[in-house]
Amino acid sequence: MILMLGDVHGDIGHLRRAIESERPVAVIFLGDIESPVVFEKFVADLMTMTEVWWIPGNHDTGSQGSYRNLYESALAARNLHGRVVDIAGVRVAGLGGVFRHQVWYPPGDPSFLAYEDMVADKFRHKKALTAAGLASLKCRNHAPEVIHLLREGQLRKHQSSIFYADWRDLCGRQADILVTHEAPSCHPNGFREIDELARSMKVKFAFHGHHHDCLNYRPFDRQLGFQAFGVGFRGVSDMYGGRVIPGSFDEAGVHRHEQDGKK
Repeated sequence: MILMLGDVHGDIGHLRRAIESERPVAVIFLGDIESPVVFEKFVADLMTMTEVWWIPGNHDTGSQGSYRNLYESALAARNLHGRVVDIAGVRVAGLGGVFRHQVWYPPGDPSFLAYEDMVADKFRHKKALTAAGLASLKCRNHAPEVIHLLREGQLRKHQSSIFYADWRDLCGRQADILVTHEAPSCHPNGFREIDELARSMKVKFAFHGHHHDCLNYRPFDRQLGFQAFGVGFRGVSDMYGGRVIPGSFDEAGVHRHEQDGKK
């Protein structure tokens, strides 16, 4: 069993009882973790009971502290973004972050294909990076000068943006489950590109956070070609979509969307 964890925003006090009850082989944070201390310390208690995996949300690059506690932690390699990982025999694909107008906001065309392209464009003419520094972006073995820059402002923020290349490189790969921060099109604020990705990967289930709600997507199953589930604010779901802990705003979210539908 794998558990899906909705946006925790710095508080994981509710997770121990879910893990003790369900005994999962792994848990996956669906973004907006906002770890207040270095991540391995934040989840140390959980790691005595299960494996911890994660994808980033938009708030995880909102401050230098949140960014460094997560991206520069001992669990940085547990980031599922842009990967397909076998977790106890289940192939899990991850696409973290959000669509942003400065980068790519479907259905519009992308401004930059990849994160490295945006960084290179920003610094190519200012000569703030050496040729070796720019080259290190491509191989992800970041030079010290690059590490310093990636902690700052827009470059830090856009490490939780979805770039077209990240999406494209996952398309067509095979997985059982897709975890994203953004929602598919069955959510009022979702995106068809998440649908397309899930179908191309032939996943059975897709889970997302970000919107702090858990709406009923079952009427969309046939149209989507997979089963989608939102995991609410500090909610917990099992890998088949069953709610282990309801999100704090789940019922309010359902009511809000029902009212919107009547306007």
